[in-house]
Amino acid sequence: MSAEDSDKVPVSDDGASTGGPSGRTAPLGMRMIVALVAIAALLVAMPLGYLVLQESDSGDDADDDPAVTVNGEGTSVVLSIAQLERMSTYSGSGFFMKSTGTIVGPLNYTGVPLKDIVDLVYESDNYSLTVIAHDGYEMTYNSGQVENGTFPTYDLEGTLLGPDDLTLMLAFMENDKKMPVDDIRIVIVDDTETPVTDGHFWTKMVDSINVGRYVEDWTLHLSGVEEMDMDRQTYESLASCYYHTTYYNYTKDEVDYSFEGVPLWVLVSAIDGGDVEDGHYMFNDALAEIGYFVNVTGLDGYSGNFTSEQVARNDSIIAAYKLNEEVLEEGDWPLRIVGEDLPGTQKVRMIASIALEGFEGEPAWELELIGVTAATLTEWDFVALYNCEEGVHLSYYNYTEDEVDHSYAGIPLWVLIGMVDGPELGHWEFNDSLAALGYNVTVRGTDDYNKTMSIDDVEYNNSLIVALTLDGEYLVDDEYPLILIGEDLPGSTRVKSIASIELVDLPE
Repeated sequence: MSAEDSDKVPVSDDGASTGGPSGRTAPLGMRMIVALVAIAALLVAMPLGYLVLQESDSGDDADDDPAVTVNGEGTSVVLSIAQLERMSTYSGSGFFMKSTGTIVGPLNYTGVPLKDIVDLVYESDNYSLTVIAHDGYEMTYNSGQVENGTFPTYDLEGTLLGPDDLTLMLAFMENDKKMPVDDIRIVIVDDTETPVTDGHFWTKMVDSINVGRYVEDWTLHLSGVEEMDMDRQTYESLASCYYHTTYYNYTKDEVDYSFEGVPLWVLVSAIDGGDVEDGHYMFNDALAEIGYFVNVTGLDGYSGNFTSEQVARNDSIIAAYKLNEEVLEEGDWPLRIVGEDLPGTQKVRMIASIALEGFEGEPAWELELIGVTAATLTEWDFVALYNCEEGVHLSYYNYTEDEVDHSYAGIPLWVLIGMVDGPELGHWEFNDSLAALGYNVTVRGTDDYNKTMSIDDVEYNNSLIVALTLDGEYLVDDEYPLILIGEDLPGSTRVKSIASIELVDLPE
């Protein structure tokens, strides 16, 4: 019987229960005893936490709106912010660190420890808890993290300090302000210190919490230009981002199957040297074009090999962690390679490591940037910038020769200047104040040929380009690796084989 149904016991016209023989009414004393027994039985039958889930008028209609659904073993509850407030709350502070290394905080939160929410729907001590956000992002925590709050911590420079026992909770107040019902989030805090923890654990816009069978943690070893151990939570945060989530669907014996995971090239991008400042999982196209092998090895020692040409930005080769929305079973767990038209020799199960082999360990060229500050862009840095998501930095110079259309593509000169024209106001933000004072820019080639221009002609000029490619191919011969080209730039002043860009005649 539900809590709602318990208020609807049929009664006769005189108010007595109609549960006895028709036309007969039990004595008053007996009826009172029966009623008390029934109430006691009903209280025993109520799920733990019912007393905090009763409806009440919070005084704020929004606080009574459903905020999160909690699912457990055959039990489900829907909590509003008003109901969360009536539970045993906790207040603390914390920082979180983004995958780029940026640290956000300190932030103060009030909420309900997740372990208390688990008690509403689950009795076992060994479980996993999956939080699902409104945008589909998922994060799974083990019972040790929920019960003890044990997470790796960092200092404010991002250096790993080691594990600490903190409080994992569902927060509904941030910096003493009530959060909108759709913005409640998972946080990791403490009431005596302000810890720094990984941002992927801080699931925002929480929609539902599912408590179920224990999911064992695992680590994937990645090695290449760089080396890292990727834990389960890091992989799952990557896999649940909409722009990385990939599926492989097929039908066998009239049964539909769907694998879910991350393209192999995305995992490779974590260790191929393609990342730049504030850019993470940026694939190194330059290194892939030079060529290497990707060796994927399972827990049983079996290996499958791929070429960089096969893997590069290929969404059809997937390192999957789920089949039909369930974590892979033993024999495939934790990850397996799947994809369209893959031979059996490449379908590695129980993946333990991914290694890049046979690659050139150093970029082929560098671009020196000299100004108020200095920076060096390697070949890999520049190619990563060129391939930045959605081409936000790209510009083109198009022309026609002998009735054939051609296109140079690269980075506007002013964007590169923004790296060295003063203290960082934002990511590579151009320094308008310095430009207003006036200075010149010298672009120099490896043969020492150079061109000097006024910053007045360069600033925000997207037609003055440091080009990397011509008609989609990397530059060759005397133009390699970069050329300064533009709409109003005569051929005699185009700087080929660029080695450096320098800000000169800077104001005092």
